[in-house]
Amino acid sequence: MNKQNSQISDRAMSQSDKEHMVSIPIEEWADLRDVYRQDWPKGAYSYCGLDTYIQLSRKDLDLCKREVRIRSVDNNWREHGIFILDDHTDYSHIIRVDTCTSEHSSLFKLALTYMDLESCDEIIFRETIATTVRQYLQESGYPLKQDCYPRQLYYLSKEDSLKLQIRENADYNIKPLTLADVEEVERFWLYKRKGSSYIIRRNIKYNLTFGAYQRETGELCAWVLLNELGCIGFLYVKENYRRQGLAEHLVVHLCQALAKQDCDALAHIRDANVPSLKLFERLGFKAIEYNYWFIKEDIFTE
Repeated sequence: MNKQNSQISDRAMSQSDKEHMVSIPIEEWADLRDVYRQDWPKGAYSYCGLDTYIQLSRKDLDLCKREVRIRSVDNNWREHGIFILDDHTDYSHIIRVDTCTSEHSSLFKLALTYMDLESCDEIIFRETIATTVRQYLQESGYPLKQDCYPRQLYYLSKEDSLKLQIRENADYNIKPLTLADVEEVERFWLYKRKGSSYIIRRNIKYNLTFGAYQRETGELCAWVLLNELGCIGFLYVKENYRRQGLAEHLVVHLCQALAKQDCDALAHIRDANVPSLKLFERLGFKAIEYNYWFIKEDIFTE
């Protein structure tokens, strides 16, 4: 074991520490979600993300019990909203952590010590807690090589989503994706890594999705999914089918489907992704904050 891995191992949380965490039962996840309804839409990211897991639990309780765990530092989580969400599949381990207030900074720092840094592949966190999370990761032996993949979070209310106009295109059938489309979606996914095929499969099976299929050939030409973060994601149009408005067409379909489920719409966009920025801003989306991804494999990749 090299020095860096030794430092990380020495700082790993003991089993007794983990046992002091408070597990939030699935039937109370909605209470935690609703804490983030305060000061709307600033808490939209965690609200919508938690809601996605609530919907997953209603569709496949056994899978949710097996793969998802939400914990907090004490039983006052309805007050401070501090949580650690572990989405731990057979292929990857993603952690989400948040707090809805800055008044409990010491408790939030304690919560960070409960993260399983040895096991996890990614940690996702918001702009409001970014400084604290980065500092903890560095103190735990993880030198951050870059700025943790910042993405702007864009927001559109359900009321505004319902105002969007769907323009039909006679050349394409717009319908939900199927599990037969998993391989195609992954093949064009820019950020694919360990476990991405399984996550795409889970998203297609349980979340809202739309694909544009060429009427004559049945080819899947473009697609969009509601991802595991509760955000519009995986948006892609194959090169031969661009400049036909398919991206906008699919996003509008998904926004309206979300609105009909009484949900607002969110999307993560890189600052450098000018076409996506123009599309979402044209539809009325507004940037509300940055979110960040700590991807552990980057630390050990030269």
